[in-house]
Amino acid sequence: MGGAVAADLLLTGRTFDGREAVAMGVAVKALPAGDVLAAAMAVARDIAVNVAPMSAALSKRLLWDTMTEGYSARQVAWLETELHKRVMGGADAREGVAAFLERRAPRWSASVSPEWKPLPDKGFR
Repeated sequence: MGGAVAADLLLTGRTFDGREAVAMGVAVKALPAGDVLAAAMAVARDIAVNVAPMSAALSKRLLWDTMTEGYSARQVAWLETELHKRVMGGADAREGVAAFLERRAPRWSASVSPEWKPLPDKGFR
């Protein structure tokens, strides 16, 4: 969402419907009220089945830290690469490929690589 849309929403406090939320980039889809729970459960199931828990956790952490720490695009790209290096080649990455090739649901281990290195706290790249 751009600054103009953010200013409009924050300064006016106006309400808007789901279609307008999608158009503004505040939401990714608009549904009738009766369909919301089923759609949310379908998304949650898709994430739970098809996304390795460690990968989901790291993605959520990167999103949260980007919002709270104000990382630049360059910092986000660097952190994303570093996190990617930590999960690729691990047990869950191998399991994801195997499950895809074997056309079955993955069995995630949620394990951390023994080579895991902490990320820098602040002032990186």
